[in-house]
Amino acid sequence: MSFNDEKLIKWSSIIATLGTMILAITALITVTVTLNAWKVQREATRPYLSLKESPKVEAQSGLNLEFKFNNVGIHPAMNLSSQTIVTDQGLKNLPVHNDQVNLANEIPKDMSSSLVIALDLSEVDISQPKIEPYYVVVHLEYADPVINHQYRQTLYFKWNGIVGGSIQPVVHVQVREKENILEYLKARQINLTV
Repeated sequence: MSFNDEKLIKWSSIIATLGTMILAITALITVTVTLNAWKVQREATRPYLSLKESPKVEAQSGLNLEFKFNNVGIHPAMNLSSQTIVTDQGLKNLPVHNDQVNLANEIPKDMSSSLVIALDLSEVDISQPKIEPYYVVVHLEYADPVINHQYRQTLYFKWNGIVGGSIQPVVHVQVREKENILEYLKARQINLTV
């Protein structure tokens, strides 16, 4: 074997190695892109609970706050658990309401489920012509039975109370109010887990 032949074999070997390495990198990139696309698709099909309509407020023998959630995801939501906390806007006292509810049935795609927070007169006296606002925290946990994954959502609202005998609506809190609520929950050692 001549010197030129050895040189040609060496260069051929280097080119073959580089080609194999490029193919391996391309395969790795393809796998990464495929996995990322699968994760995006999985998140797009997950169950996701969204408010179907504005929360309703009813005052009869107590105060009822009704939240209607709709599963806008593709997969059903299963083992829905909720924790609801209601506290005065001043965030000075213990919550007037801290309750947990667990639903047995799954919530399929485009199906609704209502969460009613019932406060009795000992918690909120609705006979008064003026009631200061209250914060309402709704913490939801549910599973996707298709991919066996647990999801959590926490929503922060403010019921604007009663002004001049008129029941005010429930609205979303502002960012600063949410921060104050989180500080309050931390100071009171109230964990949002069901």
